[in-house]
Amino acid sequence: MNSELYFIGVDGGGSRCRVRLESADGTLLAKGQSGPANVMRSLDTACASIMDATAKAIEAAQLSITTQQIVLCAGLAGANIASAHQALMAKQLPFKHVHLISDLHAACAGAHAGHDGAVIVCGTGSSATRYASGNFTDFGGHGFPIGDKASGAWLGLQAVKHSLLAFDGLAQKDATFNAVCEHLQANSAEDIVRECAGFNSNDYAAIVLPLLPLYRKGDSVIQGFVQDGLGYLQRLADEVLNTPDMALCLIGGLTELYHPMLSNAVKDRIQPCQLSPEEGAILLAKQAGDFQ
Repeated sequence: MNSELYFIGVDGGGSRCRVRLESADGTLLAKGQSGPANVMRSLDTACASIMDATAKAIEAAQLSITTQQIVLCAGLAGANIASAHQALMAKQLPFKHVHLISDLHAACAGAHAGHDGAVIVCGTGSSATRYASGNFTDFGGHGFPIGDKASGAWLGLQAVKHSLLAFDGLAQKDATFNAVCEHLQANSAEDIVRECAGFNSNDYAAIVLPLLPLYRKGDSVIQGFVQDGLGYLQRLADEVLNTPDMALCLIGGLTELYHPMLSNAVKDRIQPCQLSPEEGAILLAKQAGDFQ
């Protein structure tokens, strides 16, 4: 029987769960992907996604591996909240050991290959962290709608609010209004309210896609939203980069939108990511060394 030790690195967010299966020496054996893995939104769904993605990776590796041989190194959205962290650990998933951290910390560890550095994430959500002298300092990450400023979900929500104001005669029925109404197939404020009643951050972020062409054409409403978001990200970057030698990685689809507009002082610190969040989760687990 195979008695080797293996590692699964997990990058679990609100829309999908990616895993990386490695041998003990760090050789990539296979990858897998499944559904959402935000432990704050649904612990059961997160656990099911982890197990499903793990099973796919083991199958793809075509090796005789059991979960009892695997150290699970999980970077999950929501794991920064103590109650969610404790709830998942209490599940006693069937692995040799479970090392649980936030997806943000896994991303930062991967981006800088385990060394000191900072990341700003801006995609569906937004957050940032700084890793220095073995400690993480987090910024944002409070979740949508109370946080995640500058993110896709936040931009989509601003456009929806603008459209509701337009229906009330308090804003112009302009190109932004038309794009939102077309996307939501709405002919009234009631239509928008009904359509958005069950929306999550992914649904609001999806509204951004038809708004980007308007931004590129110079639409003042969308540009106003983006400038508001940029102001937040600039302040965030200034706060995160608290030492002269701190490098920064930008992660997430909307960072391409904001990157050119950040200050030169910030842009001079930006570097490409060295490793994936899944690899970062494994790095942190190995540094902790509590799985033997």
